[in-house]
Amino acid sequence: MSAVLLVGPHGVVGSAIADRLGGDGAWQVTTASRRRAEEGGRHISVDLLDAAAAQAAFGDLAHVTHLVFAAYVERPTMAETVGPNVAMLANTLDALRAARAPLQRVVLIGGGKSYGEHLGPYKTPAKESDPRFLGPIFYNDQEDLLADRARADGFAWTVLRPDAVIGFNTGSPMNLLNGIAVFAALSKDAGVPLRFPGSAGAWTALHQATDADLLAAATEWALTGEGAAGEIFNVTNGDLFRWQHLWTDIADVFEMPTAPPQPMSLSDQMADKRAAWDGLVERHHLRPVPYDQIVSWPFADGVWNAGYDMVQSTIKIRRAGFAGCVDSHESIVDHLARLRRLRYVP
Repeated sequence: MSAVLLVGPHGVVGSAIADRLGGDGAWQVTTASRRRAEEGGRHISVDLLDAAAAQAAFGDLAHVTHLVFAAYVERPTMAETVGPNVAMLANTLDALRAARAPLQRVVLIGGGKSYGEHLGPYKTPAKESDPRFLGPIFYNDQEDLLADRARADGFAWTVLRPDAVIGFNTGSPMNLLNGIAVFAALSKDAGVPLRFPGSAGAWTALHQATDADLLAAATEWALTGEGAAGEIFNVTNGDLFRWQHLWTDIADVFEMPTAPPQPMSLSDQMADKRAAWDGLVERHHLRPVPYDQIVSWPFADGVWNAGYDMVQSTIKIRRAGFAGCVDSHESIVDHLARLRRLRYVP
C-alpha cells in the first residue's frame, strides 16, 4: 500500500481528495494542516509556515511515498500571497527530505489564476502551453520550486489546475456553492425572488466549473498515472455553462421564483444579514455554522462579476489518459440539494 501525505485537507478541494483517497483502500493517508485532528484517519496539526515545526511534525513520515499539496493561505493582495504559499510548500518538501521519505510523486493543486483570469479577459480556451503573464502569481513560484526540487531529489511531479471548484464543504468560506445556497436561503427568508447578483456580462458569459469529486479522481490518477509525470493539466468538468441558463435550476432547488438580475455588491448587501442567518439556523434547526465561516461574499463577488468568458481547454489531460467528465448543471444542483438534505441550509 502506498502512503500519501495530503496537505490542506479541510477546504472544498482537500476534503474531496481526502474522501477519495481514504475511501478506496489503496492508500495509507496522513493529513496535515494547522487545524486540530477531526474524527477518523491520521492527522498532523502543524503550522507549515514554521520550518522547524514542520520538520518536527513530519519526522516520522519516512514511509510517505506520495504528496498532495492543496494548502492555501489567503492574504489581502496577490503580492502578499507569494511568500507564505511558497514557504509552506518549501517547508513541506524540506521536512519530508529530512525524514528521508522516499517520495515518488508530488501533485500540486493550482488554479485558473495561472492564466490571469482574475485580472480580466484572457485568451480562451486557455491551454497549459500558454505563456505566463507578469506576476505576482504564487502558482508560478510554486511550480518553479517544485520542478527544481524534483530534479534535485528524484521524484516526479504533476500540477492540476481546476477552476471554480464546486463541492460540499463547510471548512472554508471560499466556496461558491455555499455562497449560492446562503444567498438563496436569505432571499427566500426575506420573501424576495432569486435574482442573479452579478454583472450583466457574467450573466451571459461562458463559464466553467470543476466538481470537487472529479478533481479528487484526477488527483488520484495523477499520483500514479504514467502520462501525468512532469506535466501541468487543466481539470474542469468538460462542459461550459451560462448563469442565465442555470439560474432557474438553482431556484428550483430552493422552491423559489426568479426575477431579472440585479447587480449588487454582496460584500455590502449581505453585511447586515448575520442576525437573519442566525434566525434561519434556529428556526429550521440547521447545523450551527457561523455566518462568517460558511460564506465569503468577496469571493462570490469575484466570481459573479467576471463578465467575460472563462474557458480552459481539457484536451491535454484527456489525451494523457484521464477522461472523467461531469455535467456542470447537474453538479451544482446536486451539491445544493445535498446541502439542504444535510441541514446546512433550509
